[in-house]
Amino acid sequence: MHGKQLHLFRYVISYQQAKYIVDNYKGRTDEEKLINYIVKEKIWNWTAEESTRLHLKYYKDEYGSKTYYPDGHSTANGGINLKVVTNARFRSEFIINGDGKFLTLLDEHATQDAKVNCSSFNYAHHNDKVHTVLDVDPAGEKYNYEPQFREDSKNVLDKNGNQVKDGNGHSVVYRAPEREDMWEYKDSIKKRQTRFKNEVFACIKQ
Repeated sequence: MHGKQLHLFRYVISYQQAKYIVDNYKGRTDEEKLINYIVKEKIWNWTAEESTRLHLKYYKDEYGSKTYYPDGHSTANGGINLKVVTNARFRSEFIINGDGKFLTLLDEHATQDAKVNCSSFNYAHHNDKVHTVLDVDPAGEKYNYEPQFREDSKNVLDKNGNQVKDGNGHSVVYRAPEREDMWEYKDSIKKRQTRFKNEVFACIKQ
C-alpha cells in the first residue's frame, strides 16, 4: 500500500513544481518560465538531453503507414515533447509539448496527451538500476501502481468513443516507440534540445 502511495505521490510533486514555476516566473509560455527559473535561481545541474521516448507515446495503424498521437498532442516544433530534468540527488522532471506547455497528469485542463505523456518526479538521479526499481518498475505490469484514470487515457478510441482493436481482437493503446524507431525523430529532437539550451545561455548573458 505504501509503495503505491509513494509512487502516486511523484505526480503530486511534479504538478506542484510545474505550477510553482508557472505562477512565479515570467514568460509567454511554460517553457519560457522554466528557462527564467533556471537562469534566475542559477540552477546549474539541469539537462535537456535525456531521452524523451517514454513521453512520446503513439499508435501506428496495422499497416504502419500512419502515426496517431493522443488527443491534444502539439505538432509544433516537430511534434516533439521535450524533457528537461534538474537536480543532482532527485530529479525534477519537466515535459514540455511543442507549444511550450508543461504536461502534468494532475492539471485540471490536462489533455489526453498530457495524461499519457506527463512528467513525474524521479526518486533516483540517473537512468540506472535504482531508477528502474524506484520509478520504472512501479509503473509497469509488475506492480501496476499507476492511477487507473491514466491507464484509461492510454486507450486508442475511434470517432464514436469505442476502443480500437487490433487484428487479434486486443485493445490498442498508445505506447512508447521502441528505441530503434526513434531515429525518425532524431533531427527534430536535436533541434528542440539545442533551441532550449541556446535560449537558456542567451538569458544568462543578458
